[in-house]
Amino acid sequence: MARHRISVLFVICAAILAGVCSTNAFALEPDQIALVVNSNVPAGRKLADFYAAARHIPAGRIIELSLSASKDPAHPLEDITPEEYDAKVLPGVRDFLTKHDLKTQVTCLVTFWGVPLRIDGRSLDASQKKEVAELKSELDDLRLHVETQVKAAESLAVLIDPDYHPGTVNDLDGLGKRAETSLNSILTSIVKMPDTPRRVTAYDQLIDLIRDLAGIPAATEKKAQPQLAALANNPPTAADILAARQHVEEVLKQINALQSQPQTIETRGKIRDLFRANLGSLNLARLIIAQIRETDTAESESAFDSELALLWWPSYPKSKWTLNPLDWHYAGHIQLPAHTLMVTRLDGPTEQSVHDLIATSIKVENEGLKGEVVLDARGKAPSEPYGVYDQTIRNLNTLLEKKTTLKVVLDNEEPLIPENSEKDIAIYCGWYSLRHYVSPGKFNPGAVAFHVASSEMVSLHNPGETGWCQNLMKAGVVATLGPVAEPYLQSFPPADEFFPLLMTGKLTLAEVYWKTSPWASWMQCCVGDPLYRPYKVNPPLKVEDLPEALKGQIPQ
Repeated sequence: MARHRISVLFVICAAILAGVCSTNAFALEPDQIALVVNSNVPAGRKLADFYAAARHIPAGRIIELSLSASKDPAHPLEDITPEEYDAKVLPGVRDFLTKHDLKTQVTCLVTFWGVPLRIDGRSLDASQKKEVAELKSELDDLRLHVETQVKAAESLAVLIDPDYHPGTVNDLDGLGKRAETSLNSILTSIVKMPDTPRRVTAYDQLIDLIRDLAGIPAATEKKAQPQLAALANNPPTAADILAARQHVEEVLKQINALQSQPQTIETRGKIRDLFRANLGSLNLARLIIAQIRETDTAESESAFDSELALLWWPSYPKSKWTLNPLDWHYAGHIQLPAHTLMVTRLDGPTEQSVHDLIATSIKVENEGLKGEVVLDARGKAPSEPYGVYDQTIRNLNTLLEKKTTLKVVLDNEEPLIPENSEKDIAIYCGWYSLRHYVSPGKFNPGAVAFHVASSEMVSLHNPGETGWCQNLMKAGVVATLGPVAEPYLQSFPPADEFFPLLMTGKLTLAEVYWKTSPWASWMQCCVGDPLYRPYKVNPPLKVEDLPEALKGQIPQ
């Protein structure tokens, strides 16, 4: 029967490392927002005050962080070291939200002018390299030990039931499944055995194996199951079971407290000690694998905002990216270490441009965004690697032509759409002119636009910047997105998801961006008022006009 499955003994590590699965409710409101500023850049605080008043953000929602700042107030620093981010940003924002009882209330953070744009890549010092070497050595020993114990469990299973077939997969996940299967077989068999010394021996071996692989509290919990308790000479009492459960709760509490701290050699070591003493060899091996991944520094540079979205995650690998749990493709299908925040940025080429962005967004939202849609595809076949994204632009064109009265201009050839060839542009999406802005034409106030190419948000402040993000904003665009370094094509929101959701007028910019962005802890960044709904008035698309898969993303 299901209650006799031993799998519960081996998910404790996953529960500790991943937490309870949760999802963010969408329908962003001002009272779900907190603002992040650099206290050493007064202009950022001034802009945050203006935004808070304009958007009716509740009082007491401005988080001031004392971060490094440029001596030139017109050109804020755009990079922060991972050490400063870990030491000042994470605890600063967490402590503020916790102290003001906003941990669950705030689902969106807004970074302002003066808050760095990018976190530098991470590297290991000599002591950290030594730690990794020691972790790998211990993991090798643990793999051998776990494999030995699993084989012992399978041998016992075969001895009791000659029809039992041992597994063959030797990676850690495979060994975990083999342990579960063999121990379940042993359990099922011994409850049917007559009361003989053979049954007593098999029972003792079963409990020893559980204790070794999953820990003493897990073994006590298992012994308490009625059919096994009947076999024990000294079954655990109710007090024993309660004590075991309380002990596990205390261990988990200590582990969670350590994981909420910056992850250092010392804190990782303390976590391992707790696993080693309480949670068994299989769980310890899983932990060590996770810690090795966490110390990987390959491609660990990231957009500040993309990293900040994982504020509440206790620990996770900083190498490359992680799947964004808020993306509608993954929501409900991947386990979350903790809730994930939406983060957007109110920033731009100048302080005044940020002020104007806020004012324009609110004005256009109340009047309705007007103008044409300009789409610049490349004519690539969907079967080609780059053709996959190209097709999302053409899909958007097809949808808008069928379901709206908007004027849509599609250029489906490799060269860019001719420079300055269009006017009254409300929406623009195109590619691929790397770090070289070529204006498609005149943008209307409140325009939303992005260009798919690498490193287009390397800088929002450098007056000589040639990339698309800063120059789109100079041209009047109030909402854009782009990468702060090399992002890989698949990290961009698909055009046929981002823009249709925005055009219903039902979702805010922040919701649309985070529902359609595949990765977090990565390079992409969204600039614009998170509450901006350019089509709040006279939306060109109805919910029923959306592709079937997108309809469910609109709150009822």
